[in-house]
Amino acid sequence: MARQPIVTSIALIVALFAAYLFVGWPRTYPHKIQGITWSVPYAGYLGIDPYQGLQATLDDLGVRYFRIPAYWTEVEPQAGSFTWEGLDRELGMIQRRGGHVILSMGAKQPRWPECWIPGWAKALSSKERAAAQLTYVREVVKRYAPHPALLSWQIENEPTFFSSFGDCAFYDPAIASQEITLVRQLDANHHPITTTASGEMSTWLFQPPGIDSLGVSVYRVVANAWFDRWSYGLIPPWFYHRKASLVSLFTVPIFVSEFQMEPWLKSSVRDADLATQFRTFDVQQMKKNFLYAQEIDLPSVYFWGAEWWYWMKEKKGHPEFWDEAKKFFHP
Repeated sequence: MARQPIVTSIALIVALFAAYLFVGWPRTYPHKIQGITWSVPYAGYLGIDPYQGLQATLDDLGVRYFRIPAYWTEVEPQAGSFTWEGLDRELGMIQRRGGHVILSMGAKQPRWPECWIPGWAKALSSKERAAAQLTYVREVVKRYAPHPALLSWQIENEPTFFSSFGDCAFYDPAIASQEITLVRQLDANHHPITTTASGEMSTWLFQPPGIDSLGVSVYRVVANAWFDRWSYGLIPPWFYHRKASLVSLFTVPIFVSEFQMEPWLKSSVRDADLATQFRTFDVQQMKKNFLYAQEIDLPSVYFWGAEWWYWMKEKKGHPEFWDEAKKFFHP
């Protein structure tokens, strides 16, 4: 009988916590930073010109905030041989239009295969590979720390809870703290440093030490191992702000680094028919997602899928996604 008050108290605490996260009423917060992630390899995979697509997001959509990955495989395709042409071109295009860039570095980066480790580095011992990875990060920082378009650095992508997701057999999440320390030492301009975590599947705690902010993902409708269409519709927009308010008591400020704006499929997007793609993301879902994003009271939101919008317009005869984005970025 003595246990009953304890059980009742715990149940009450859980109920109050759930109410805090889930009970509320939506309102819009339109005055935030709103940007996109742009991946040159993913654009190329879809068969679109990545630089024409980036130019279109700048000139036609009017986007001015970008998250750009500096993929290790692209920057250092051969050991000790660095290639900067692509990144120079991306950041130059953004700079000339007054834009700003979160430059992402590390072995684990946005887009499949998640871990972008060059083949030559995989052949090294773990100690040699870690040294090579830090050298690559050092070279990126040396080149781009003075760049006028640089807003902040991202170190790794979901390096904690989802460290094994993707083709990541050679990935060591522990190196993130060394990379953060290295960037702090090298960047005389002291740009902020961030990393990322899953918005729905992570506590947002226990991140690498030394970051200034944490980016989290927001996914609305996905496919998973059991269902072709799984909705996170029970999660209200204020959930992210209220969770961020709690987490920020123990860690750093939170923003949205990856808001779903393309299909999530079990198979390749490029090879899937349109009906399958539209099952998890159609233009009506896009409209709902844009509204939902404005109802999240966090300082900035970076959308995920601009390459797909451009591909649908240029290659698939479906410009409505691009047009909807244009209405959002040009209200």
